[in-house]
Amino acid sequence: MKRRFNILYLLLACCTLTNPFQLVQSKTSLANWQKANIDWRRYEGTHINVLADEQPAFMALKPYLPIFEKLTGISVGFHALEQSKMRHRRAIDLSKGLGLYDVIPMGVTFLGQAHANNYLEPLARFLNSPLLTDQSWYKMTDISPNSLSLCQIDGTLLSLPFDFSAPIYFYRKDLFNKFNLDVPDTYEALLTTKIALQQALDKHPEYSDVHAFASRTMPGAGLNTWTVLPIMRSYGAQIVTDEVRATSNSQSAYNAIEVYRDLVTGYGNPANSRTLHFYQIRKLFKEGKLASAFIASHFYNEIDTKNESIVWDKWEAAPLPKGPFSRETSPWAWALAINAHSQNKSAAWLFIQWATSAQTAMLLSTGGSPPRMQIWQEQLFNLVNKPGFNNTMLWVFENATPSYIQSGITLFPEIGEIISHAYSQIFYGADIQNTLDSSNKKIDSLLNKKE
Repeated sequence: MKRRFNILYLLLACCTLTNPFQLVQSKTSLANWQKANIDWRRYEGTHINVLADEQPAFMALKPYLPIFEKLTGISVGFHALEQSKMRHRRAIDLSKGLGLYDVIPMGVTFLGQAHANNYLEPLARFLNSPLLTDQSWYKMTDISPNSLSLCQIDGTLLSLPFDFSAPIYFYRKDLFNKFNLDVPDTYEALLTTKIALQQALDKHPEYSDVHAFASRTMPGAGLNTWTVLPIMRSYGAQIVTDEVRATSNSQSAYNAIEVYRDLVTGYGNPANSRTLHFYQIRKLFKEGKLASAFIASHFYNEIDTKNESIVWDKWEAAPLPKGPFSRETSPWAWALAINAHSQNKSAAWLFIQWATSAQTAMLLSTGGSPPRMQIWQEQLFNLVNKPGFNNTMLWVFENATPSYIQSGITLFPEIGEIISHAYSQIFYGADIQNTLDSSNKKIDSLLNKKE
């Protein structure tokens, strides 16, 4: 086991970034970070390993890592993996206490479990240390409070947000204008729009490969749950109440999943709609093959230039529709945390402080969706010339709050798996009430076992 660990460590060390493009980036002036009243070179000569998700924000950071290395003298092994592989690698490292990765990518769904098992180092002592942090330079108050709420459990700050997003409604404004369709404001209106839009598309041969709508359907905590749970809340349904009681089979839950099922299956959806991964949905939209979809708000970075998308000048966005109870979404922050078994915690903190600072976020604003309001106000709202999207992002920053089940409770991974598989069965035609009743019993049993 020790030999295997050493080999893995050596492989990670070889991931330190040295290609020519990255070295060009390393010539960027360090003045913006050197304004901070801290000793960036305090841990010069240290090596840290960073695990990352292979998605735009983390990949946007990658070319700028030589700046951090030049600033601090700390070398960085950067290991980006596809999300499911990343989660698996993260689970092994944390559960076995290997300390292989010093910096870990973290989302709220796993945060409660990680906290309960003491996998993560609380950040307060680093944040409050004048030797390691210049709070007047770092400006915690500039970070969206809703994104920060996804990084703490019971008041303990365990990570810092790096990329903030939520599901919103992306649509082809050119097609909506062409067919005189209004942007739907309710889920029932969206269902009607889906049918009307597909009927209009079918009358035009040039749109033969375009479908009206798609959203997440694949089972998995964090997959279909991410877009189903907002509609549940908008209909007044809760999976688990604040009193920790399972209510995932209520009438309001039935009504919500029935509407969602009709939205993601049948006429107006791609033929393989039940098996579409969210990456495939994004790809279809970029290729002009989807007229509308529920997609994470940070998707704007993948579709707003000619190089990235053929619909770069044809899209717009709106908040998710409202239900009879409210309008909701599911906020998500990819955040950076320190592995509790890291041997280089202070160096890891310097990396997190650098990566999540406003100065670094400014560099990444065309590759990620920073949680810092100053950058949106001064740069992104002007850069992204889409009024609907800009207003939607304001709505997300002000109103995107997680449901109780998404707020970092320890059992979310297990409960999320139960409900996500139940929803998937319903998409394939299973009886709604029987399926919800069966899954609710499993959740109830899980909650009782916990007690």
